[in-house]
Amino acid sequence: MCNSANPQQTTVVVEALALSRAQRVQKLRALMGHADPAVKQLTMGIRDITSRHYDLFVMPLIRRHWPGMLSDPFAVKMRLAACDLYASAPYTVLFCAPHRPFSVALITHLGNRFALPDVVLGFASRLALNVLGRVALADQHRRIILIAAFIAMIDHAFDHCMDDSPEERGRKLHALLDGDWEPDTPQLELTRALQVEMERDLGPLEREHFDQAVRKLKDWVDSEVAGMTGVADPTGVGHRLAGIEGTIDGLLFPVHRYAGERARPWMYEVSLFVQMLDDYIDVETDTNDGRLTPVISGEWTFEDIARTWRNTVAGIEELARAGGHAAPHYVRFIREAYVLMLCEVLEGMAAGLAD
Repeated sequence: MCNSANPQQTTVVVEALALSRAQRVQKLRALMGHADPAVKQLTMGIRDITSRHYDLFVMPLIRRHWPGMLSDPFAVKMRLAACDLYASAPYTVLFCAPHRPFSVALITHLGNRFALPDVVLGFASRLALNVLGRVALADQHRRIILIAAFIAMIDHAFDHCMDDSPEERGRKLHALLDGDWEPDTPQLELTRALQVEMERDLGPLEREHFDQAVRKLKDWVDSEVAGMTGVADPTGVGHRLAGIEGTIDGLLFPVHRYAGERARPWMYEVSLFVQMLDDYIDVETDTNDGRLTPVISGEWTFEDIARTWRNTVAGIEELARAGGHAAPHYVRFIREAYVLMLCEVLEGMAAGLAD
């Protein structure tokens, strides 16, 4: 826990609380800017594929294990978090990857070689994703959306659906992840069902990456317990690191054979930035809940958020070049698509749909 006697940190807290939520959102909008709308077809193609697979693989589990969610406001938040935030990341990486599925490789080759208008390249990318989503990589599509929904669900269950002490919550979730505890609420039943489905039929290499992600997830559970019990985080990021890394390790493993290790640090940084957005927007809520986030403690300033944002934008450009897509017009196309998707995430958070 940060020492409030530190003058610099005290000043930062006052500055953060001196701005209204609307003013903070406006600062973030000014920071992130406006993406070229001509790239929107690519982002729509990604949303098409994630939404379709959410309906195919997640909705049946919701109806079976927690049908009450369908009349709960969380249903909208979970769909947005799973489809528009988490599951979008691995598909974005495919358009920068050194190895790509055929339909994506065809479009990226044409887009890199010929200076097609962004609108044309966007429509072609959306078509490629539509083909990819229907005729190839069935297991990967299923796992991506199940993992995305699982991330949203376990976070919600821990924060809002368990009345136990922090230590008991941690014990239960460890046992749930190990398959050693039978969930006793619809919310946790759904969490377990999502886990069972996303690890079904894993191959040996996939199992290795999946187990690594589960270990990181257990670290996240432990960090949440530590945060709730007032244990200081020596890294100074409010016990956020385990959640950031666990989220990305889970999302990356279905496309790891295409994207490789180079995508991981960039995805970590994007996950960090999204967490920064959330903490910066929700200062009042977190303060009222007694949650000492890195924004409230002064560990994360607006300047830190701005620097991280610029790093992610520069990072996706470098990822595209490293994947063999060095043409300036293609790098710009990918960058603008990323900016557009993150601006949409910001608006969802500002509207309270992704809290």
